[in-house]
Amino acid sequence: MAVPGVSLELNFAQQIARANLVIQATPAQLQKAAVRAQRKTLQWVRTRIAREMAQALGVSQKAFKHRLSISTLGKGSEQVHILWFGSLPLSADALGRPRQTRKGVTVGRRSWKGAFYRSVYNPEPNVWIRASRAADLGLDLPTWGGSGRPGDGKFLDHGGPNDSSQRGRFPLRRVGVAVEQQAAEIFRRFERRGQDRFESVLEQELNYVVNHERK
Repeated sequence: MAVPGVSLELNFAQQIARANLVIQATPAQLQKAAVRAQRKTLQWVRTRIAREMAQALGVSQKAFKHRLSISTLGKGSEQVHILWFGSLPLSADALGRPRQTRKGVTVGRRSWKGAFYRSVYNPEPNVWIRASRAADLGLDLPTWGGSGRPGDGKFLDHGGPNDSSQRGRFPLRRVGVAVEQQAAEIFRRFERRGQDRFESVLEQELNYVVNHERK
């Protein structure tokens, strides 16, 4: 099963055509400037998406370091740059340093009553809560999708019908924070911002290539 994610597709063909009307350049000069502008723009978008996600959720940008990727498809005017963000929930222990209290677990400003921080099914400790306890407290915990990855749906099956171990007496839920909706909203904001940024950077790069670089 595919890992869920949010993506942003950027095509800069129109911006490249407009820039060439403002600053006349050879095809080679235009190509060089466009490649530089694309690289700088994509890095700019990636950095700011991570920053806004971190600010919105109140966590470090490091939590999203391995979730954002950039790929390119096609050539020429059909070329599309894709920024992809893995939108599986962010586990509570990835939000900061978990602190066990008598009432539950606290991570930064967040707290989960009845939760515990312990190594249960993995060598590393995670934040868990008994499924019945979460239901009694009315906790709105996110659901992991996919398979075979840390933090995915297999955690929801501990103690379920497919868990034949003795540990299955107390079904557990992995504690975390949903990020997909927040990511989708932020990605939508960058559809226009990414295009505008590229147009500005391209004009700068094109001006430099045409007027300042040696022929």
